[in-house]
Amino acid sequence: MRYPWANAFILAAAAVSLASGYFGMTAGDASRAWYLDVHRVSGYAVVALLLWKGRNILAPVLRRFGRWSGQDLAAMLMLALLLASLGLGIAWAHGGRFSLLGFSGLTWHINVGLAVLPLLLWHLLRYYRLLRPRYWAERRAALRVVGLALAALFVWQATARVERAAAWAGASRRFTGSYPAGDFSGNAFPTTSWLNDRPRPILRDAWRLEVRGAVEREVSLTLDDLRGAESVTATLDCTGGWHSTQHWRGVPLGVVLDMASPTARAASVSVVSTTGYYRRFSLDEARGMLLATHVGDEPLSHGHGAPLRLVAPGKRGFEWVKWIVWLEVNETGKWLQPPLPIQ
Repeated sequence: MRYPWANAFILAAAAVSLASGYFGMTAGDASRAWYLDVHRVSGYAVVALLLWKGRNILAPVLRRFGRWSGQDLAAMLMLALLLASLGLGIAWAHGGRFSLLGFSGLTWHINVGLAVLPLLLWHLLRYYRLLRPRYWAERRAALRVVGLALAALFVWQATARVERAAAWAGASRRFTGSYPAGDFSGNAFPTTSWLNDRPRPILRDAWRLEVRGAVEREVSLTLDDLRGAESVTATLDCTGGWHSTQHWRGVPLGVVLDMASPTARAASVSVVSTTGYYRRFSLDEARGMLLATHVGDEPLSHGHGAPLRLVAPGKRGFEWVKWIVWLEVNETGKWLQPPLPIQ
């Protein structure tokens, strides 16, 4: 091998797959579905590259079986993780929902993919002296990129057509990769929480919603103050791999903000759970959200965030804060928060 072009292309395709997968995971609006299209194409590109590169990895390592070095072990681990992540992703996309050790196949696909990146980077850096800039200027490199992209596009479209024709389970998934789970079922759809958010049930009579921060007047509201008749139909799309469309009822978030009158310098609002979990939104997008007390004709159950949860159309499930007790109006923008919750 004159220079490790396949290594570099695998790393580049994996990086594109990771970035597009992240943006796709955080996108709940169909206008951003192209992120996951890029994710799928780059994933198939990695498959094509592994078919080429696999023999270069396996042949010399297998010849040294029984006397493997640390580099050999790292190469085998890298290949195993790559194959596992790709296999989990393909199985989820086409075979339907499944779980392993209490976590969805989609969650495993994401985490295994993250685990392989340090090994890919190490493998590329190991050969970086051989990968000279002049190689990227060659017509051969451009042809490889074009050929790889066309092969990945072909495989993606071919599998999509076979999936629809054969009526595989994957044909029913949403653009995010999530599968349907209990539409219009009241509280009967799945309950999940980000990380370890599992508070005790909240006493409704003692519960209050506090609104403070950059407001003209602070407000404390009881559940009776929030008995609204406003309703919206919206899809909760969980990053764990399922989605559910429900009728939600409650009070528009904008109405509650108006009760406190945000100041002229107000720019965003943090919606905070009793657990400390929060997500921050611009005031404009917050006015399109609902503070829900009911799902269908039923009061929210504890698992679904009673007594009050956020309904955020067009946002992924981790943005739909549950067990809300506090709204903090901020003078700073919505971007002043981790892109994914870390609490």
